[in-house]
Amino acid sequence: RSRFLFENPANPSNVFACLRTIDSFGFQYVDIIVDSSKYDKPMALIQKQGMRSAMGSAHWITLTNHLSTEDAVKQLKGQGYRIFASDLNPSSKDVRELDWDWPICVVMGNEDRGISQEMRELADETFTLPMCGFAESFNLSVATAITCAHMSASSREKDKGPIQPGDLDEHEVNCLRLKWYMNSLPQKKMGGALLRKAGIKLPKRKG
Repeated sequence: RSRFLFENPANPSNVFACLRTIDSFGFQYVDIIVDSSKYDKPMALIQKQGMRSAMGSAHWITLTNHLSTEDAVKQLKGQGYRIFASDLNPSSKDVRELDWDWPICVVMGNEDRGISQEMRELADETFTLPMCGFAESFNLSVATAITCAHMSASSREKDKGPIQPGDLDEHEVNCLRLKWYMNSLPQKKMGGALLRKAGIKLPKRKG
């Protein structure tokens, strides 16, 4: 029902820490934008390689990579998601005031720069996390965890809120179960080889 999107993150290790938290709250889908034009040229290739490693380590989450903010938002809105972006902009709503009763894609921005102006203009809502003290913001993994907690608290009633267990259709469940079984094998290529030998074709995930 809901998912997370990371826009041009600076550190792949931070994203991997977030993925562990997201998985623990029951989210299945995560999107990551890595736009090479947003990084210094020497860092662009390193960033892509590091992000691939972080994404490859998340065996239980379905990850989708996007090359630009515009393409990512267009695709997600086309699937019926509302875009809620974390943003320190003074006009952003308090996270506690948001209406979470929709299929939501939560956007977390770059650790240093936050979300892009393009994302700010494309988002349906921007929100901020209330905090005290002198620090300007939470770090990425903490901000993600707090947002997950708010979403979970908004989903305590059945069929209400952004996190609803059991909202995948049968085809999707079967695809994920097969993927998880294969990821549990000691050698990752073994599963595909066994299926091909048995003449079994892997089902394609919808969307």
